[in-house]
Amino acid sequence: MDKQKKLELKSKDYHRFIAVLLILSSYLYMGAIINTYMKPSGNGDLLFVLSLGGIATGIILAIKQLNIKKEIENER
Repeated sequence: MDKQKKLELKSKDYHRFIAVLLILSSYLYMGAIINTYMKPSGNGDLLFVLSLGGIATGIILAIKQLNIKKEIENER
């Protein structure tokens, strides 16, 4: 039961990290759009790459969270 509780807490933490990464990535993407189209500057490309990195990290964490949920269901 202790292992199951730890896995549930880990799953909740991953859920929070995913939400934060998606919010951060959307802000970075909006910053890239503003820097590229509204006020032209050279930093738009970097912000776009950072937003893609955040989304990719969020996807990886989502896959890990699914694996943890499957492990929790298998232990029940």
